[in-house]
Amino acid sequence: MKHITPHRFASFPLLFMAIIVVSGCAAKEKLYYAAPTLLPGTQRAMKIAGFWEGRHPFPDKLILDSKGINRLNLYVQDALELTHDITRLPYPLPRDYILSKTNEITDYYVGLSLYHEDGSRITHRFYEEMKARMDLISLPSGIDTRYGLVVRYTDQRVFPTSEAAYAKSHDIDFDELQNSALDIGTPVAVVHASLDGKWFYVMDPLNAGWVPVEAVALCSLDDLKKFIGAEPFAVVTRPKGEVFLDSGMRAYYDYARMGVRLPIREESRDGIAVIRLPLRGEDGSLSEQAGYIREDDIHQGYLPYTPRTIIRQAFELINAPYGWGGMYGEQDCSRFVQEIFATVGVSLPRNSSKQSQVGDLLGEYPGNTAKETKLDILSRKAIGGCTLLYLRGHIMLFLGTIEGTPYAIHSTWGYREPLWWGERTRVINRVAVTNLSLGEGSKKGSYLERLRSIRLISFSDPQKES
Repeated sequence: MKHITPHRFASFPLLFMAIIVVSGCAAKEKLYYAAPTLLPGTQRAMKIAGFWEGRHPFPDKLILDSKGINRLNLYVQDALELTHDITRLPYPLPRDYILSKTNEITDYYVGLSLYHEDGSRITHRFYEEMKARMDLISLPSGIDTRYGLVVRYTDQRVFPTSEAAYAKSHDIDFDELQNSALDIGTPVAVVHASLDGKWFYVMDPLNAGWVPVEAVALCSLDDLKKFIGAEPFAVVTRPKGEVFLDSGMRAYYDYARMGVRLPIREESRDGIAVIRLPLRGEDGSLSEQAGYIREDDIHQGYLPYTPRTIIRQAFELINAPYGWGGMYGEQDCSRFVQEIFATVGVSLPRNSSKQSQVGDLLGEYPGNTAKETKLDILSRKAIGGCTLLYLRGHIMLFLGTIEGTPYAIHSTWGYREPLWWGERTRVINRVAVTNLSLGEGSKKGSYLERLRSIRLISFSDPQKES
């Protein structure tokens, strides 16, 4: 939003009208100050991948080969238990396994102060209604797990409802009930249905939550394994790979976000790749047909894991809107990082706190660590394009250091700007390059002051080290 300061009292009528207009808008959404297009401490050229590739000491060095990536993924899944192989769930699935997850989430949300879309406070009655909808009392002692594939981009919800809930009244960009978002072809284990039959409680490789029934096509475990393990396969490398139902690219179906893996059905022709597109039949079961996607939007197989690849993929998303939990079809900080690394086959967890546990630890810092200590590690050990910087509740991709100042690219909503009378929030609301001093002088502190860990996304086997 652009704010115009009136000149003296001659503009008082304009000021009065502005107050009325802003007040009217505020009844619908919370307003903030926009950040400048060129963020403080950055240059125009920094918004281009080539700027960082040209300064990288070894942009084309292979950080991990396919075997190393597989070892890393298995370690994250089996040792750290941060991702999940849903094809290996116990059968039958114990009732208490699901109850512990859903009860923990419900108890957490009951303790929050949240607001409805109209600005009214959410009461205990809302949670009682959600408990009734979840119908957990009907869960058998042993759950007969079903399997399926997501057939369209879909929101994954904390409760079986599309109703929003906000931590701040009218703060419409942050729906606290948005758990995540799932893309076409995401494998899911269906373990329960809502009382009204409109929602499935599903477990995917990264998370668990409620999705609309019509977004899932049910299939056997064998069919699921064949689909997700199919060769050859395509990986989406553009921010959004558009999928069509015809080779003429006129019957638009949906899009898949960067990093999504889809089986190839036929050889490409005339610049159009043909994929296996999962669809939901009238009875809810899985069917397939040819889907068409531009070759420029995909790569057959994974890209090589080099700094150049990661930097290039990160800048594919430059200026892409921020999307809390995948809201509006976009990506938040952790999904941004996850999408980028998915193009090389690295399976990162969904949330920033879990992502901060992956890879080789270069530095870990309590809140009172001197900035010089962090800067030393960033300048000596961090590799641009391959290093994650974790702040509590946020994660960034390190790009490099210029004249002693570290820079990162991340999907971010905003920063706090100190002023003589206090501070204000400046909204970025996109994928952007920033230096780590942004926010310095505010109560929250700069990115560098808030930095808690630095990790290189590589894999040194802990057992071999010991």
